[in-house]
Amino acid sequence: MNKSKIKKVGQDVIKLESIALSKLSKSLDKNFVEAVELISQLNGKIIISGVGKSGNIAGKIAASFTSTGIPAIYLNPVDASHGDMGIIDKNDLLIILSNSGETHELTDLINFSKKKKLKIISITSSNKSLLSKNSDINLIIPHHLEADKLQTIPTTSTTMSLALGDALCCSVLSIRKFDKKSFRELHPGGKIGKKLKTLNEIMDTDIPSIQSNSSIIDAVLIMTEKKYGCVVVLDNKKKIKGIITDGDLRRSISKIDMKKKATSIMKSKPIVAKSNLLVSSAIVLMNKYSITSLIIANHNKPIGIVNLKKCLEND
Repeated sequence: MNKSKIKKVGQDVIKLESIALSKLSKSLDKNFVEAVELISQLNGKIIISGVGKSGNIAGKIAASFTSTGIPAIYLNPVDASHGDMGIIDKNDLLIILSNSGETHELTDLINFSKKKKLKIISITSSNKSLLSKNSDINLIIPHHLEADKLQTIPTTSTTMSLALGDALCCSVLSIRKFDKKSFRELHPGGKIGKKLKTLNEIMDTDIPSIQSNSSIIDAVLIMTEKKYGCVVVLDNKKKIKGIITDGDLRRSISKIDMKKKATSIMKSKPIVAKSNLLVSSAIVLMNKYSITSLIIANHNKPIGIVNLKKCLEND
């Protein structure tokens, strides 16, 4: 097969699956809404199960829910039949994935859940299947073709199941109080955790500052002591009046009397940020205005300071 044909096969697969996803989006109905409401009111955990490729998708959906503060686990139905049923609690909710809805390995898990009176949400392509008939809410995947040339390998069906799981998770989040701070608390390590750090977590509260009646020499001394390359000028209400940088000093050193007031060389409108600004956004802000230190303020009162190096270390 030549390169152009290989490329076309790949494009056809993606096109076929994208069409299926469009059909899935249009098919969402009151059952989907009921499933989201049921999950959002849950007091226990979500147990997600499936066999084979469906099991792989179930594991990913469980991980998505858990990472957003909703306790969820993947339970292999075969393991469940051999002792792992004990992980199921009366307050739990079961989500079962099976394209056909007739996977026999699911029978024991379904029967056990029915005895425990657990609610069951199914993700399947048949509303007449054994799984559908034993579920409280059925999320039916529209008719589709698998994307391989034999139309048998789980491809389109697993893509649709994964998308449906993502839709459930994101819809539940939309009605819960879950923000970037919540996500950050659940992801303290790794690149995602770093990307969600805010200035409040890394800022220095020992701010280089002087009063507006201070002299230029006072500004130099504080700037040298604090090593941020700048000093914040405050008014008598401890609000930010301006800023003096080491660049301001270098540019005017030959023209000024060091005994003069610091306000004579200060810039009156320094760039400031709020403490909840993401570190990554702070880096963009400093690069935009070509500054190496950033003042964090609340109602124009300085509460902290960070430099570009510290931000880069935490990005």
